Amino acid sequence: MKKRFLFALILILALLASCVRSDNNEYKRNKAAERLLKKEHRIKIAAAGPWESRYNLLKEGIDLALEEVNGAGGVLGAQIELIPFEDQNMLFTGGLTAYQLVSDPQICAVIGHSSSSISISNSLIYHFYGLLMFSPYSTNPLLTKQGLPYVFRNIPDDDATARKAAQFCEKMGWNKILVYYLNSSYGTGLANAFEIQSGNVLDRVSYETSYTKAAHTTVAQNWINNYEFDAIFLAGLWPNTADVVAAFREAGINVPIIDGGEFDDPAFFQTAGTRNEENIYTVSPYNENSEKPAYVAFKNAFRAKYGKEPDIAALQGYDALKVLTKAIGNAKSVKASDIAKALRAERWNEGAGPYRFDENGNITNYTLHVKKPQNRAFKVIE
Repeated sequence: MKKRFLFALILILALLASCVRSDNNEYKRNKAAERLLKKEHRIKIAAAGPWESRYNLLKEGIDLALEEVNGAGGVLGAQIELIPFEDQNMLFTGGLTAYQLVSDPQICAVIGHSSSSISISNSLIYHFYGLLMFSPYSTNPLLTKQGLPYVFRNIPDDDATARKAAQFCEKMGWNKILVYYLNSSYGTGLANAFEIQSGNVLDRVSYETSYTKAAHTTVAQNWINNYEFDAIFLAGLWPNTADVVAAFREAGINVPIIDGGEFDDPAFFQTAGTRNEENIYTVSPYNENSEKPAYVAFKNAFRAKYGKEPDIAALQGYDALKVLTKAIGNAKSVKASDIAKALRAERWNEGAGPYRFDENGNITNYTLHVKKPQNRAFKVIE
């Protein structure tokens, strides 16, 4: 009994430790980062993501911003040192990455992660060690509902995306909707948000990343046999979403399929095939035809450096480092508390802007678009 009680006590203390920031850890980090700035004129920022198996241009966008910031003289008279950390897009590896990252007290902030589940879990670790976290790609609302003062993201969350998708479905008269979602933090969260916002969901089924075409086809045939439906809301991750579309279309489902932004990738047309482009819609904050000066400058610079078109991930990564370094400059400090205050104080007009950060670290005043394929590219229609 005593052993069980002791184990329970240790578990409770561990949980409490994960929820309460260690002021001593934060103090040590602040001092180490300040010494690095003053003595060596360097500022360390980590970038955590699945860099080995990259499926988008997030890293290219971050690297472009780094080149521009350092090329213009850096920040506070210091050069930015960007340190990549590999999380393999896996929860366990992501946790190990977080502890490797916080073991360097000179790092003042981290840009990452791509996966919502990793970001949510690691945010507690970063919080405990006094590290500011800036996520360019994690959309689960829980990330910024934990009350952690040093957590930010510069992409709309799933609640906002689901609300836009539900409003569009209502506008189009799609009142009988089926939901197919990836069994993950991201997929479940987005599916839940859409069902709450819509109120017109007939059925919902989850799937795993390991599912084959035959498994998707079985779900499609079951729906065809048992439901009359107007549309399907798909909450998954690229590239599985394109595989799902191909399987559903081949099974005979021709109704509109709308998702939360994962379709918005040039590779969609290679994976899903041109014959599957009809009745496809996506909700995305990315407008590749935007005429905002900051976005045009970003796009032209990206084309010049890499010889190809940027994607939404490239813009999100670029904006994350740009905004973060400007906040450091405005704060005249590498302390997490000062950077966080500076982030909340401004209206940011970078390529993905304009937007502000609310008290929870979410962005406000952003615009979400509905897009559909036109000439083998997703174009804004609303």
